[in-house]
Amino acid sequence: MSSFNRTPRPKLGEILIDMGLVTEEQVQQALGVQETTKETLGSIMVDMGCLSDSDFTRTLVMEYQLPYIILENYELDEELTSLLSAEFLHSHKLLPFDRIGDTLLCAVTEVPKEEILEEITRQTGCKPGLYAASLSEVNRYLSHLAPLKQQAPAETVDQG
Repeated sequence: MSSFNRTPRPKLGEILIDMGLVTEEQVQQALGVQETTKETLGSIMVDMGCLSDSDFTRTLVMEYQLPYIILENYELDEELTSLLSAEFLHSHKLLPFDRIGDTLLCAVTEVPKEEILEEITRQTGCKPGLYAASLSEVNRYLSHLAPLKQQAPAETVDQG
């Protein structure tokens, strides 16, 4: 279990460049996309094809010293996803999977910003404990456990 310490940390894009996983241009392009979509940087870079899901997860584990969890090997407390809105979970790519005392264990695909961690505490009454998980696995569980509401289809004309 890991609560993220509040010491300043290097920016994720800089870490990925220093590790030789991406170029400065790719990071800048992803940051440009992020301004309009508000998606996580890792998610954008994986979608762009310039970074693999496994390389990104490994970076989180090594650089931020987060423990790694394979969600399919864990018995998730599915009710915990209802503590936060589906939109919040999807936009920040995080999945609450267990609670121990006043700590809410969350699988993350990126280290959340301080204000996100504070929001989790405010909404749940629990401090977040962070575990790194793969983007594909978190997305798969979120789509099943906390599906986003579909927009209502346009009215169809009854042709009968």
